[in-house]
Amino acid sequence: MQAYLINLDRSPGRLAEADAQLRAAGVDYVRVPAVDGLALTPQARRRAVSRLRFCLIHAGPPDAGTVGCALSHQAVYRQMTAGGIPLAAVFEDDVEIPDPARFREALAHIEATDEPAVPTVWRLERRPGEPENLPPGLHPVTAASMGAYAYALNLAAAKRLTALNGPPIVTLADDWPRFSRLGVRVWSVRPEPCGQSGADSTISVAPRPKRARWGWYAALWRARRRALHALDWLATRLTGR
Repeated sequence: MQAYLINLDRSPGRLAEADAQLRAAGVDYVRVPAVDGLALTPQARRRAVSRLRFCLIHAGPPDAGTVGCALSHQAVYRQMTAGGIPLAAVFEDDVEIPDPARFREALAHIEATDEPAVPTVWRLERRPGEPENLPPGLHPVTAASMGAYAYALNLAAAKRLTALNGPPIVTLADDWPRFSRLGVRVWSVRPEPCGQSGADSTISVAPRPKRARWGWYAALWRARRRALHALDWLATRLTGR
């Protein structure tokens, strides 16, 4: 299985730490220079993202780091497609592999059970807030399943994700619930073979709005979300993404 490591040029220390993790697990990888969203000009960001569609999906505009992150993962999918890579594992540079044997077993299982014609993603991590007590095996993605620092995918998924979120970007790189609704089968692997180092993020993430406490404000917020979701549903029906 081909492996890709996404890393910003300005983060050599994180590259060294991720390199040590992957080499200890016996993984040879190709480094993919991450797109530094903070270095993009405003004009380049406008070309790279559909601000309207992103706002419909997430009720707010993307920040520079979000755009750079999505573009970085799209660069991996283009490499897979250009090279005809049937299966790949994708890592961000804050990945940790606490048990190399379990990690290799998970990848071997993915290779043995892959259905090449079915666009499939296997999440190799568990984010805080996701269920901890799931039995071993593969579990369908849930609404809470986000995160993109460790996952595998087949070529069919790389092509589908390019169609769904290729430039212009319309959603987060790790919007697995949305991608699963639009034709990508997304599994979460349990027990998860990868973790996250806990290092400070090298991308700027826009703060999420706080949950409204006032009754009238909460009602307005819910009505706004429903209206945006309805418009996004219509846009998705018209564009297929």
